[in-house]
Amino acid sequence: MSAHMNRRKFLKTTAIGAGTALALPYIARGAEKKKLRIAIVGVGGRGGHGLGMARGEEITALCDTDTGRLAGVKKKFPNAKAYEDYREMFASPKDYDAVIISTPDHQHYPAAIRAIRAGKAVYCEKPLTWSMWEALHLAAETEKHKVATQMGNQMMGGNGWRVAYDYVQAGAIGKLKEVHTWTGEHRGWFTNGIRTPKGEDPVPKSLKWDLWLGPAPVRPYKRGIYHPAKWRGWIDFGNGALGDWCCHLMNAFYKIFEPGFPTSVECIHQTGPAIDTYPKGKSVKWEFAADGDRPAFDAYWHDGVNKPPKMPGLEEGRKVGSAGSYIVGDKGTVWVMGSHNNSARLVPETKAKSFGKPKKTSPPLRNHEKEFLMAAKGEIPYNAPLSHFGYGGKLVTVALMANIACRVKGKLLYDAKKHRFTNSEPANKLMTRKPRDGWYVS
Repeated sequence: MSAHMNRRKFLKTTAIGAGTALALPYIARGAEKKKLRIAIVGVGGRGGHGLGMARGEEITALCDTDTGRLAGVKKKFPNAKAYEDYREMFASPKDYDAVIISTPDHQHYPAAIRAIRAGKAVYCEKPLTWSMWEALHLAAETEKHKVATQMGNQMMGGNGWRVAYDYVQAGAIGKLKEVHTWTGEHRGWFTNGIRTPKGEDPVPKSLKWDLWLGPAPVRPYKRGIYHPAKWRGWIDFGNGALGDWCCHLMNAFYKIFEPGFPTSVECIHQTGPAIDTYPKGKSVKWEFAADGDRPAFDAYWHDGVNKPPKMPGLEEGRKVGSAGSYIVGDKGTVWVMGSHNNSARLVPETKAKSFGKPKKTSPPLRNHEKEFLMAAKGEIPYNAPLSHFGYGGKLVTVALMANIACRVKGKLLYDAKKHRFTNSEPANKLMTRKPRDGWYVS
């Protein structure tokens, strides 16, 4: 399949999905067979979380390109089939009911699309995909096949954004004006602002390097540069600080308002280039059009060495921390605190005291992983999980525009109906890439 999905076909698929009535949940399991059979794609690093959330179910398949990690986990689940290549695993779809994907970003889409096409429930770590096109396509395919899905932004299951939601609905901040979201430097976890090193090192015997590269362009292995864990800062494999944190930090305002797609995106300040890795810092602005009673507003993202402006109403001497988000209205500001939306409060403190506790109107609090398992078992509708791919695909599409904006200068105008930038072909080309043969499916 061409990486560039036929736009007419995509729009037709999306329209059909949007007009389809709610279908019955995907898996109807009998009383004698209550446990889900789960396949784990990516068992190291974040894969440990996937193994943990599947603990009460039956793990029937394991896949990882690092055979050392794979062998270690296989000892704990001796009855599970082990694979180095998930394409082989998906050739035996009768062995499992659901798939948990915890690979580097560039492998999310080719694994998830195979699972969806096979009619499997899919839990995929954040960000949902490596590219904008992949996010849009997964959202459309999920609705088409009506399978249970959940993106792994676990703080969707937390309380912080819910408190902010209640304040907004109660009118505490008035009419929305702008949003600022930020995260600091990630020293040691991944590196920004560097170029591809020269030369190559011997590939460890336990690592299937060609399989690890998957759909990404071929490059030589370098010890300690990409695997394990360092891949996130490299444009070919990850999405930098934005991909690491957007689905947690931006989720607050995006879930509260569900604004859809912006009309424009622009990198308004950048520290260092975005060539092989992402810049050392960036500030990006999205413009969202008015919708009904909600006025037009601007959203901003700041990362690395780039910091947000002072929060309106924040008391002198009060620190905002290395990550968070604040939503500004014409009557006040709500601060969603911490890297994982840990809590929320009105600013300033005098405003919080005078306004009091808002009426609870936010969605009920439910464990993020549990609601995916419930949907996969058919206990709740397939699209009941709050970060189902229809929602997650939109959030990630919006977020990943920022990484394109730091590679293509100027204000980029976006047509949400045609899903393309109207004033920049270079930006449109960065919405996807041509994958290596054998990784995408038609």
